[in-house]
Amino acid sequence: MDRQPQLWEKVLNAVNSGQQPASDDWQQLTPEEQELIESLRQQKMIADAATFLDGIAEDEAWTRLSGNIRKHQSTRVIRFMKYAAVFAGVIVLGASSLLLLKKDDAPQPVIAGKYITPAVNPKRAVLVLDDGRNIELDKTRDSKIQQGQVVVTNVDTTLLKYTATNAIKPAGYNTLVVPRGGQYKIELADGTQVWLNAETQLRYPAHFGGVTQREVFLEHGEAYFKVAPNAKLPFTVRADGTDVKVLGTEFNINTYTKNYVATLVNGSVSVNAGTASTTLRPDQQAIYTEGRIMKRDVDVEPYVAWIEGQLIFIESSLEDVMMDLGRQYDLTVEFASPELKERRFGGRLRKTQHIEDVLAVIGKVGNVQFSIKGKTIYVSSGILR
Repeated sequence: MDRQPQLWEKVLNAVNSGQQPASDDWQQLTPEEQELIESLRQQKMIADAATFLDGIAEDEAWTRLSGNIRKHQSTRVIRFMKYAAVFAGVIVLGASSLLLLKKDDAPQPVIAGKYITPAVNPKRAVLVLDDGRNIELDKTRDSKIQQGQVVVTNVDTTLLKYTATNAIKPAGYNTLVVPRGGQYKIELADGTQVWLNAETQLRYPAHFGGVTQREVFLEHGEAYFKVAPNAKLPFTVRADGTDVKVLGTEFNINTYTKNYVATLVNGSVSVNAGTASTTLRPDQQAIYTEGRIMKRDVDVEPYVAWIEGQLIFIESSLEDVMMDLGRQYDLTVEFASPELKERRFGGRLRKTQHIEDVLAVIGKVGNVQFSIKGKTIYVSSGILR
């Protein structure tokens, strides 16, 4: 604590102005201090105006600083800035808030290994009970809910499991809502397993007692079903006028666009929409569009790889690729020109915590450049060198 405050002032002012701190000054900092300053610089969290507040006690300086950043920055950064404020008395001033990105800052280019966005947390979903209560599952790890003769367990914020005993009367319906950037798995009371992709909503009964068929509603999004066999109770997935009926099988349904797609992995399903219907066998796909059902043979892997954390694209348009990534990472996308949307991209990618890892690969292969500001990805021609 004997270090002179002027050292921090010199280093922060140099970084604020986009310059490298003097070598002698930089060497006086500990490796941890150097790492944290570099982290702040990469995240654009050092504002353009930095100054000392003469006559302000250290405790008061930190109070004024933390009040502006606590809601916006990570615990690690807050600890560091508290240390910096107490250590050097530095307060960073902004027009409307402290240590936040200025509105006129340009989007930051995506460079492999450098992260602009926070790590995505897919373990998020909201359970809406039949009585209207909302439960945020990421905040109720390993919790249990009693619904009549059903116990609902939130297992490690990744699986919502229903267990029913002696259920003989029809149950009320619950709804599982998975936001953009999230994914969740549910095990229904009959043992059927369902994987829900980002931006998906599934409505289902708490149990299947007292009914003549098992029925769930995919109200939006994408879900993969592994249906528990029960010849006496056929299973039906209803999705805005389209019904997929099965006894026991594995299949994927995608309703993100107006063209609903059902892809069969194994077993057998019938797909019905109005007067149109078809039956699928494994490695076949039904596409419902404008009142018609088209059937085709496909390699099912690209359509179900998402449940294993993979992203597979087969000569997809860049617009479709970016729409998918936007859902997975809760970001919006803007293209510099309409022509860019039609560029084709194919490849297998692993979904990582940071979208920058994925964009860096697409940028090289697809001859496009990405930059990010806030929650928006900007797409333009050419590759950053």
